[in-house]
Amino acid sequence: MSLRFAILTALTEKSSSGIELARRFDRSIGYFWPASHQQIYRELDKLHADGLVSPVGDAPSTTRGNPKVMQVTDAGTEALREWANATEPTRKPRDPLMVRVRAAAVLDDVDLRDSLRQQLTDHESRLAEYVEIEQSFSGELDRRARLQLQILRSGIASERMWVQWCRETLGVLDDAD
Repeated sequence: MSLRFAILTALTEKSSSGIELARRFDRSIGYFWPASHQQIYRELDKLHADGLVSPVGDAPSTTRGNPKVMQVTDAGTEALREWANATEPTRKPRDPLMVRVRAAAVLDDVDLRDSLRQQLTDHESRLAEYVEIEQSFSGELDRRARLQLQILRSGIASERMWVQWCRETLGVLDDAD
């Protein structure tokens, strides 16, 4: 997947200026597809050059006081639809922490506890944030909200797993001493 489809999805949800899009990313899609503001602007320019997004109306201005609001074109909608309907193989994870743990298994002088405590803190914080967001979902949910909730629940399950794993691994390291 590429950033372009994350941006097309966000702009399909709501036409936005670059800065609005970057702020929305920080509070939604960015949880599972992070991107810097610079990356978002660069990709937005490419999408515009490819005819997949265009300015709303005839607003040519790109000044700070009047930012250009971008919308998805018909070609952009079709590209997003084609990508969303495609299947792709399950990705194989690449996780440097797992390699570090493997290295610690064969090198007696490697102590991962500080790193694992930091990981634990980060995952606990993200879990608390996700649970707080989950509480904002209530009542009868439409299809869009139910699918967004499913994404959130995936994040919650993942963070819970990481919190448990970090605690267990810290226990293994403490027991080994």
